[in-house]
Amino acid sequence: MKNKIFIGNNLDWLNSNKMSEFIEKVGLVYIDPPYNNGAKLSYKNSLGTDEWALAMEQAIKASYKYMSQDAAIFVSIDDRELVSLKIILDKIFKKENFVGIFITRQAQRSNAKHINTIHEYVLCYAKNKQKLPEFKINRIDIPEEKLMIDTIISKVNEEFKNYGHDSAQHLLQDLIQYFCSLNNIKWLRNYNNIDEKGKIYFAKDLSTPGKPRSVNISSINLHLDPLLTRGWSSDRKFIKLYKEDRLVFRRNRPYEKHYLNEAQDSAPSILNFYSRQGTNALKKMGINKLFDTPKPVEMIKFFIRLGCKRNTYIMDFFAGSGTTAQAVYEVNKEDNTNHNYILIQLDEKINKKSPVFDECKKLGINPKMQYILKYRIDKYLQINNRTIDYDFYDA
Repeated sequence: MKNKIFIGNNLDWLNSNKMSEFIEKVGLVYIDPPYNNGAKLSYKNSLGTDEWALAMEQAIKASYKYMSQDAAIFVSIDDRELVSLKIILDKIFKKENFVGIFITRQAQRSNAKHINTIHEYVLCYAKNKQKLPEFKINRIDIPEEKLMIDTIISKVNEEFKNYGHDSAQHLLQDLIQYFCSLNNIKWLRNYNNIDEKGKIYFAKDLSTPGKPRSVNISSINLHLDPLLTRGWSSDRKFIKLYKEDRLVFRRNRPYEKHYLNEAQDSAPSILNFYSRQGTNALKKMGINKLFDTPKPVEMIKFFIRLGCKRNTYIMDFFAGSGTTAQAVYEVNKEDNTNHNYILIQLDEKINKKSPVFDECKKLGINPKMQYILKYRIDKYLQINNRTIDYDFYDA
């Protein structure tokens, strides 16, 4: 598989036979369409409401056939067209395939006449909700929980290295109590153990509902008497846990180690992914002046991890700044996956009066959105010592 970037009208490309190879191959769609809110940006962001709704409905409907049966679509929007968008998505995907609405927090503003709007939305629908994978996410991939988990692991590791297991165990108990009280949470109390390597874990019981049975696995020297009313996990599982060093005994009973940095939860509906995080990601590459409102890379990575439980294509037919491409690259690197992206971007000139136009001229970029997108992807690949790995179909 190879990454693809198509330049031109998204409806034309989505209805083109040239994309037929991707029918029912796309595992996730993410789009950040024009919000139609009249904001002054370097590209066209406003249409009449009816015109906007028609363009959205046609493009989303055309993308439907590319989605696999277990795929989901995520669509960013603000409050101006939220209702219109939901009506369109209900019509195309049917109400029974509505998964939910994420609320993404934005930076605090102070220039509104009545209400300071500090949030946007991401609507999520499944092609077939019955086949959609469960939305489980590593807690460490949720911004506010990542800070807490990293802090606990760092402090306990330092204590373990300097003062040993018992001292680290006492510190862990104090940290658990502090963060549970601070954040009004309970799940963290389960992760109250430290193993011989200094890793924090939750000891999960290995008994199962079912007929009581004994366990005798001589290869790992494991012998367990039957329980009174429950069975034991399978021999295969015990052997697997033993080989992975995840089998631990407490009071002569076996448990499975679940490490804190692997703790999972269902997806929260409120996400702390700010627009400025998208700008900061570009600033690290020295290209933040090329984009008005880039979406945070971490947010797109979050959705990919939620919806993609196998290697697949990720489609974005309002590609804009190319955030989706960078998110795919980073998820592949961090999670050892092999996703590919399909981007479609309009052949769109940059407003000559915008700062982005001036920055394009300064950097020698043809002042069109597709060339800015390409510059961003190429810059990312260059920084990470990677070669060009996409096909670029220009208008």
